[in-house]
Amino acid sequence: MAENKRKPKPIVPKPVKPKRQYSLFNWLNRFLPLDKVFGEKEPGKEERVPVKYFYYFGWIVFLLVIYERIGFQSEEYVRKSINLKNQVDDLRAEYTSIHADYKKSGKQSVVIEKMKEAGLEENLNPPKKIIIKKE
Repeated sequence: MAENKRKPKPIVPKPVKPKRQYSLFNWLNRFLPLDKVFGEKEPGKEERVPVKYFYYFGWIVFLLVIYERIGFQSEEYVRKSINLKNQVDDLRAEYTSIHADYKKSGKQSVVIEKMKEAGLEENLNPPKKIIIKKE
């Protein structure tokens, strides 16, 4: 067999991306001495929280705020729902009473009483049918 005369290509390592220099906590560190309170792990000061975990704490705080907001909105929705249900029940009761009064006012005995006040009397004679014969 023939030998492979090609030279293998050298593997070029990918350049390492530099860390972001202008992040929120680096900006805060310029104005507040965060390194003194939340320093990186140094010998003898292991109880301090490293600054690199601030992003995770910030993310957790953000999620907690969103969670509380959603809970508040759901409680507000329930309160509005209960209020609307009470209003509908009140309106239904009012409609029922008004409807019953209206039905009662259409009865003949109630109409006769109202007409006596106006000076009209009930006709006691039954109506007569008029028949016209065609011739």
